[in-house]
Amino acid sequence: MTVKGFFKSNVFKCLATLLCVLLISGIFLTIMNALLAVTPEEKFQRAISKIYGKNVATTAVAVADYNSNATIEEAYRVEDGNYLVKSTGKGGYENGTVTCWVVIEFNNGAVCGIGKVVIDSNKNQSYIDRVTDKALNQFGELYNSEINEKGFTENMITNATVKGTKTAICNAVNGALDFVNNSFGKVRALGERFLEEIQKAYGENVISVYGTDDKGVEKLITKEDETVTGFKVEAQHGNATVNEYYKVKYTVDESEILHYLITSTGNGGYQDGTVTCRVAIAITNGKPTTIYNATIIGNVGQSYINDIKHMGNYSGKDITGDGFAFEPSGDFLSSGATKSSTAIANAVNGAITYVKTLTFEAPETNPDGDGGDNGEGGNS
Repeated sequence: MTVKGFFKSNVFKCLATLLCVLLISGIFLTIMNALLAVTPEEKFQRAISKIYGKNVATTAVAVADYNSNATIEEAYRVEDGNYLVKSTGKGGYENGTVTCWVVIEFNNGAVCGIGKVVIDSNKNQSYIDRVTDKALNQFGELYNSEINEKGFTENMITNATVKGTKTAICNAVNGALDFVNNSFGKVRALGERFLEEIQKAYGENVISVYGTDDKGVEKLITKEDETVTGFKVEAQHGNATVNEYYKVKYTVDESEILHYLITSTGNGGYQDGTVTCRVAIAITNGKPTTIYNATIIGNVGQSYINDIKHMGNYSGKDITGDGFAFEPSGDFLSSGATKSSTAIANAVNGAITYVKTLTFEAPETNPDGDGGDNGEGGNS
C-alpha cells in the first residue's frame, strides 16, 4: 500500500478518529479536574465544618513535636480562643498511624478540656470504622487534670474493639495536648492541678489535703508541689485493691472535719475489667461514719462506664454497721451497666473495709463542754 493509499484507508480514518476522541477527552478531563479539584484550603474548611458545624476564623501557629509518639501536622488558634490541632498518632495496628483533628479547649492561659476529636485519615488501620463517635466523645468526657499530666491510654476508651488503632488515636490526642500545653499553656505544677480536682467535691469549703513526701512522711500538699504522693497501701480488701489514700481536713462551725480520701480499684467489671474510684470517708469521734462522696477516676474495659448515673447515691450513706456492703441493685444499679456497677460497689466496699482496719486517735474531751475535734489523727 502506498502512503497516499494509507491516508485514504479505513485504518487511518479509525486511528484519526481515536486520536481525536483521546485528545478531546484529555482536554475535557483537564477542564473538569481544574473545576472539581479540592484545594488544601477547601479541605481544611471541610474539616472545620465537620468539627464546628460551620466555618470559623482561624490563625495558623507554628508547630513543634513534644511527644515522641505523635507528629503535629498543623495547628491553628480558633476565634473562640481554643486550639485546633492536626496530630498523627503512632503505634497503630501493624505499625500504622491515625491522624486526628483535636480541639483543645483553652481558657485563662491553660488547657481546660478537649472539645472534639475527629479522625482525618489513617494508615494500615483495617478496622478504623469500629471507632465510633461515642468512643471519640470519651476524650472530652474523661478529661481531667491528671490526664492532662499523664495522658490517655487505650484502655480508657471503650465502645471500640481495636486496641492498636485506639493506641494510635490516644497518641494523637496526647500529642495535641502536649503541644498546646508546652507552646501556649501556663506551666502549672501537679500540686495545683491535683488540689483543683479535689476541691470540686468540697465546694466553697477551704480544704487542706495531706499526702507524703518522697520518704513517706506526712506533708501538706501545696499548689507549688511538682509531685503528689499519697499514703501507699496496695492491699487487697474484698474484691478490690486499695491503692493509696490522702487526708482531707476542713473546718465547719469551729470543728475540724477529717476525711480519708481513698483510691480503690474494684474487680468484677465487664469482661473481668475494673473500675477505680476515689472514696471520701468521714471520720467522726475517732471512727469512720459516713461516705462523703465517691467518684470514678478510671476504668479498664468498661464499655458503658459513661452510662453510670448513680454515684451521687453513695454520698451521705452510713457505714457504722457490721458487715456493711453495697450491692449493685436498686439505687446502686445503672441500667445497662450491671457489671460496671458491680466493680464500683466493690471499689467502695474495699475502701470501707480498709478504713475500718485503721486506728484513729479519739478526740480530746473539752472540760468546758464546748465539744472536741471531729476525728484527729489516723494511721499514715
